[in-house]
Amino acid sequence: MSKKALLAGLMLAVCGVAPAHAQTKCTTTIGSVMSLTGSLGALGQDIAKGAQLGVADLNAAGGVNGCSIELSLLDDQTSPSVGVDAARKLVDVQRVPAIIGALSSGVSAAILTSVTASSGIVQISPASTSPTFTELAGQGKTNGYWFRTCPSDALQGVALAKLAADARIGKVAVLYLNNPYGQGLSKEFSEAFRKSGGSITQNVAYNQSQPSYRSEVNKAMNPKPDALFLIGYPGDGTTITREWIAGGGPQKFLLPDGLQSQDYANDVGAQYLKDVYGTAAGSVQTPSLELFTRGYQAKYGALSAQPYITNAYDAAVLIGLAMAHSKKNDARAIRDGIRKVTDPNGEEIHAGAESLKKGLRLAAEGKAIRYVGASGPLRFDRNGDIDAPMVVWKVHDGKVTNTGMVSVEQIRQLRTGSK
Repeated sequence: MSKKALLAGLMLAVCGVAPAHAQTKCTTTIGSVMSLTGSLGALGQDIAKGAQLGVADLNAAGGVNGCSIELSLLDDQTSPSVGVDAARKLVDVQRVPAIIGALSSGVSAAILTSVTASSGIVQISPASTSPTFTELAGQGKTNGYWFRTCPSDALQGVALAKLAADARIGKVAVLYLNNPYGQGLSKEFSEAFRKSGGSITQNVAYNQSQPSYRSEVNKAMNPKPDALFLIGYPGDGTTITREWIAGGGPQKFLLPDGLQSQDYANDVGAQYLKDVYGTAAGSVQTPSLELFTRGYQAKYGALSAQPYITNAYDAAVLIGLAMAHSKKNDARAIRDGIRKVTDPNGEEIHAGAESLKKGLRLAAEGKAIRYVGASGPLRFDRNGDIDAPMVVWKVHDGKVTNTGMVSVEQIRQLRTGSK
């Protein structure tokens, strides 16, 4: 080897970019803060697997910028304070350029405002749906480092109000978790439901981890509604639903993404959940979804009917593709690269190691690519938001089952009042 070639090779290694023919000999760590325990633990375990599969596929495709990717996954216990501590460890100690998470909007908001925005670290949530994040981004408080691969509750509230109106439910009581998720979804649903001609009999907030919710349940029952819209997570949601049923409340429920959990249905008793109208972020049928499903089943077994597993996969893949496009493994490169690898005019790239191998190569060559994710097409607006359909679900024969979809176009028409 000539001295010039040797020097070039050394410079590439120092910069963290190995020659194309070399095997990866370095590691880039990205962080993840998710609810592996606590109220959202029943959902978080499987969502985390989505992110882990995304990292595995990137590595199987050859890694990024000459480095393998490692995911440092920490548990926030569905607690904002624990989540902030975990994020600080990832940023201050492990020096990660990006964090996937959190799941709870309350935890994500705490991390965003206390850690990632001020530190200039990319945060991509696969499941935090509160409209609060759109407001924070619009006010310039995220510095462009916030993204989410799930739709805002501004969309879910409209979709659920449509379901209720189509089912001829006239009066709804709302019990909502007193955090950004519950507050935002309650507001969006209530406004949309009233516009459709329905009435909200009560709108009652509750706090997490109470031993009993009888006071809140009794308040929501008076005057008697046709149905209960319960906004929360499986742990507290189970307690509230049991107390609602024991108190004689109508066994007709509107349920959001946070309660699309088989564990929740099992713990309440599926016999009490025969009249459920549920919504959650949906995954568009694309080649990526089929490839993701195949890969997930091969690695983990059956893919459960719960939201945000595909969204977590896409968050991990976007980080890798963005780093490849920018030829750097830092936060600014990821922030600026995410929109470049979802270019509507770029060559379409799908999930799975084979397609990602091509995507990483094209991105490294600076060519335009359009990653179409396992959750569907990903096009981020200036606030880091995407549009996505909402899946409709119910409990059928004791199983949480997806039964339909409210499309992006339908939601847009409902929001604007157009036909």
